[in-house]
Amino acid sequence: MKNLRILIAAALFLVTNLAIAQFSVGIKTGINFNDISETDALDALTPDFKQLKGLNIGLVSELEIGNHFAIQPELSYTQKGFKLDEGMDFELFNIPLPVGVIVRSKFSYLEVPLLFKGKMGDDKMKGYLIAGPSVGYAIDGQLRTTAKAILEFDILDQDLDLGKIGYEKFEVAGIVGGGAEVKIPSGKLFMDARYQFGFTELYDIPVFNEKIKNRGVSLNAGYMMNF
Repeated sequence: MKNLRILIAAALFLVTNLAIAQFSVGIKTGINFNDISETDALDALTPDFKQLKGLNIGLVSELEIGNHFAIQPELSYTQKGFKLDEGMDFELFNIPLPVGVIVRSKFSYLEVPLLFKGKMGDDKMKGYLIAGPSVGYAIDGQLRTTAKAILEFDILDQDLDLGKIGYEKFEVAGIVGGGAEVKIPSGKLFMDARYQFGFTELYDIPVFNEKIKNRGVSLNAGYMMNF
């Protein structure tokens, strides 16, 4: 009986807070600095994977419950991937001249993060922390190869058939981050930084039999209108 009363009280508390919750919708955009995680064995045997910059843009909504807690679902278009920069340097007339190749692997995702937000501050400006899961689906991929010898020039630009190369299109990831929001008459402006780490093994690199996962940092800004 005591447990039942506790459950009823918790339900009433939740319903009451949802009834007075403030709902906001808006847009966001930003830039990603993405690379891949790899095992120590893979890191020792393969070329050095480097960060790849990509765009993210999307819709964001927020259900604010009280002054210090909110739930934030999003729908985003996000570019992820990694870069290889391999070659050698030599000198000509005592001038160092890099010669090599740059390979950029870029994948476009539709992602649905569900973030839980804790806030602190006054009505005009608040800081916040966010954390939560994200589910993504890779809609396409592209491989771009650039030769590098003093100047850079493209030698290959090819779309990737993700099914044929065995790339895992579905991805489950986690997101943690923090930011700040500023209240304006029509809603609020926000900026945040996020770290996203993938749980899904995306691709099995041939020969080494090692699978890679996405990880990266993003910087975002946006606007939300209150309803």
